[in-house]
Amino acid sequence: MSVASLNDIIATSIRIATPVTLAALGGVFCQKAHIFNIGLEGMMLAGSFAVISGQILFPGSVAAGLIFAALAGLLLSALFALAVLKFDTNQIITGIGINLLSLGLTSFLLRAVYHTQGTLRADIMTKIPTVRIPFLQGVPILGGIFGEQNLLTYIAFVMVIITALLLYKTPFGVAACAIGELPECAATAGIKPKKIGLLAILWSGLLCGVAGTYLSTVSVSGFTEDMVQGRGFTAFSALIFGNGNPFVTWAVSILFGFADALGIRVELQSSGFPSSIIKMFPYILSVAALAASCYARETARKRKKTK
Repeated sequence: MSVASLNDIIATSIRIATPVTLAALGGVFCQKAHIFNIGLEGMMLAGSFAVISGQILFPGSVAAGLIFAALAGLLLSALFALAVLKFDTNQIITGIGINLLSLGLTSFLLRAVYHTQGTLRADIMTKIPTVRIPFLQGVPILGGIFGEQNLLTYIAFVMVIITALLLYKTPFGVAACAIGELPECAATAGIKPKKIGLLAILWSGLLCGVAGTYLSTVSVSGFTEDMVQGRGFTAFSALIFGNGNPFVTWAVSILFGFADALGIRVELQSSGFPSSIIKMFPYILSVAALAASCYARETARKRKKTK
C-alpha cells in the first residue's frame, strides 16, 4: 500500500470517527458517575437540526450554528437529568425516551417551521472549514491523522486531552470517579452525587450537540430525518468498551471509523467481498468486551460478598 493510500484510509477513518469521538467523550463522565446515558443518540440528532436552524436565523454564521447545537444538546440533557436525578426514573428507559423525543421533535419542527419533510437544506449555510498542515500531509500515519482535517476533528483531538485532564486532575473528575466506584465513601467525604451527576450529564449534552453539527455541516450539507443513524449508540459502546478512559475511548471510536472506511473502500473496488462483514468486526468485538466486562464485575461482586 502506498503512502498516499495509507494516509487516505487513515484520514477517512478519523473523519468518520469525529462525531462518535465527541459524543463518546461527552458520555465518559456519565459512565464514571455510574449514569447510563444512552440518550446520546437523541442529543446528537438535536444538535444536527439546531445547527441548521442557527445558520438560517443568522445567515451563514458558523458560530451561531455551533451555539444553537450546543444549546439543543444541553436542553435535552437537562431534561434527562431532571428525570433521572430529580424523579429517580429508570436511566435506560429515560435515555430511550430522549432518543424518541428528539426524533419526533425534529421531524415535527421540520414540517411546522420549515414546511418541508425528509430533508432541510439552506442555500446560505456555511460549512465548518477544513484545516491543512502542508508539511505533515506526506508523512505516513501522521499525515492521515493531522495533515488535513475538519476543524471539528482537531477540536475532537483537543477534547481527548481536556477530558483526560478534567477526569484525572480536577476535583470534579475525582468526584465523578468516586461516585461510580465507592458511592458510600463519596457521600461520607462530602461529595454531592446529584450535583456531580448533573454536571456530567450537561457536559455530555454539550458535546453531543457539537458532535451533531459535524453530520449536518461536514458529512452532508443539510439535515435529514434520523440522520444520526445509530452513531450515538456506537459512541456509547465506545465509552463502555474504553471503560471511561478518554484515550482508549478515542482509539475505539477510530476502530469503528476504520471499519466503516474499509467497508467503503471495499464497495468502491467492487471486489465482491461483502463490506457489511467488515463493518461487523468492531461491533462483535464490542459485544464480546461488554460481556467480558460484565462477567468480571459480577465475579468481583460475588468475591466481595463471600469475604
